[in-house]
Amino acid sequence: MPAQQHSEAERELVETARGVLPGGGFGNVSHEVIVAEGRGGHVWDVSGNEYVDYLLGSGPMIVGHAHPEVVEVVQQVAAKGTTFFANNPWGIRLAAEIVDAVACAEKVRFVSSGSEADAYAMRLARAYKKRDKILKFEGGYHGMSDYGLMSLAPKRVGNFPQPIPDSAGIPRSVRDEVLVAPFNDLDTVTSLVREHKDELAGIIVEPFQRLIPPKPGFLEGLRKLTEQNGLLLIFDEVVTGFRFAYGGAQQYYGVTPDICTLGKAIGGGFPLGACLVTEKAARGMVVGANERLVDPAGRVVLRTS
Repeated sequence: MPAQQHSEAERELVETARGVLPGGGFGNVSHEVIVAEGRGGHVWDVSGNEYVDYLLGSGPMIVGHAHPEVVEVVQQVAAKGTTFFANNPWGIRLAAEIVDAVACAEKVRFVSSGSEADAYAMRLARAYKKRDKILKFEGGYHGMSDYGLMSLAPKRVGNFPQPIPDSAGIPRSVRDEVLVAPFNDLDTVTSLVREHKDELAGIIVEPFQRLIPPKPGFLEGLRKLTEQNGLLLIFDEVVTGFRFAYGGAQQYYGVTPDICTLGKAIGGGFPLGACLVTEKAARGMVVGANERLVDPAGRVVLRTS
């Protein structure tokens, strides 16, 4: 394959990016290529070079770039306005579709990203149980919040249950509110739950963690363990939602959590995520000036705006 030729216009953009963006890019792939167009599974840079796009926007472009039907609908809706700070028919219909598709979804709260959805899910669990600790798994990615960025890729592995922050700037106090266990090790999880039962609010897990599938019985074991100890089980389905099966990994594996988070696929390249909850976990959503989730006594436990 001949070397790609880059135009002066693209080289100028690369230099501009180096001056105004940290590290010269958006934090993803090569900063030497400036993508200008995408169609289907291919993209073209500013210089006109064509590439096969195996990344597909890090996963959300499951129908490819600029699918004609998607473009047509987006253009129609955008012409009517984009942000209303009020209910709209498209969001209501999407929420209803998600409730029909996903086993744990009895109430849906839309957010702008998977990171937000994960942060709200953990906050909801802590508010509902009135406890501060969340258990996660080493190597599991749950967004860019302080709580999410724990032991995704620690320099020292296996120092359970103390998490290692994945970023500078995370308060030391946050480390004390997160427990870390090895993925697929139900015995260790059981031991940690037994030791910290009165402090734990819930367990968050990617049902298929990065490249690691769950061992037979692992997800079922987490479900039984959380039920026996009165904890909430959170499935982070930002990656697996609507992709492992129409109802997500919980349909594929036959295990229903209390809370589930979605992103990527439901946005199709646009900033959208969702936090899905059972009636048990939600206890009722009310619409008011700030759109809030309340507990049975009417106290606000989760603000999303």
